[in-house]
Amino acid sequence: MSRLQSLSPPSPSRNYWIPSSADIYMMFEDFDTERRCSITESQSADAFTSSFDILTPPQTRTSAKIRPGTFIVFALSTAELAQEYPEDSEVYRKICQYTPGRYLGLVTSAFVRWNEDDDSTVEEVIVHFVSKDTPQPSEVANHCIPIFPVSSTEPVDSSALHTSILFPWIDHRQWTTFGVRLCIRQTNPSALVFELRNEDLELFENKAGHDYSRLESLHTILDDEAKATLERLLVAPFAFPAEIWFDIRNHPGIKEPLSFVGDIDSLESIIAGRTPRDHESSALDE
Repeated sequence: MSRLQSLSPPSPSRNYWIPSSADIYMMFEDFDTERRCSITESQSADAFTSSFDILTPPQTRTSAKIRPGTFIVFALSTAELAQEYPEDSEVYRKICQYTPGRYLGLVTSAFVRWNEDDDSTVEEVIVHFVSKDTPQPSEVANHCIPIFPVSSTEPVDSSALHTSILFPWIDHRQWTTFGVRLCIRQTNPSALVFELRNEDLELFENKAGHDYSRLESLHTILDDEAKATLERLLVAPFAFPAEIWFDIRNHPGIKEPLSFVGDIDSLESIIAGRTPRDHESSALDE
């Protein structure tokens, strides 16, 4: 296995997040297994691997500051990633110059992990993507719930999620089975926080549990390309360092979820000494 493969979200054959209403972990046995990695191997790997803060299940979880049901904007923390490399190195410079995209999502799980090495705590969250688009591949296009407000051009759906304060984006969808695990490194607080109503968070969990239960059968009908797309968007068992914003307004450049995968690939390329793929928000060529 290459050092870069160990950074990518592993195959769904590993345990991944299931909403609390389901209260189980599912496993896919027949998805592509070439990108599997063990937690032990990852923890003993190079600095770039450790910079993504590989997650081992904590023995004790305490209450986190961020409540499930909270919408946030988030981006990969390149400042945190760059700290793993000498300040005078080319890798450090390129990571600092890279501008990752910002993404919109719903915090669906939050906890604090204790770091035995320095007796500190780290807050981690699981965030499910919010997007104007439906999930892909097409077999999971219905793995989402509309968020109110919905324009007159969109089909009326009585199951739309409602927030305690009117959601500032129109015609957006809450994805139920795809997201990311984040380790919070920098927080931008706000007096204005957008949260789901309690009953709507329960609605999300019920729909997510139902959608997750249907994922297991997809390996028999998906082609290899669709499987690869699916596995990159599932919540990984390790956390990516991130900066978050509680005020989700005034972020005109919000990216679609697949761009997050592109951010990961580009940063992996920087560390490997390759030229990253074109990235419209990158400053590497300046």
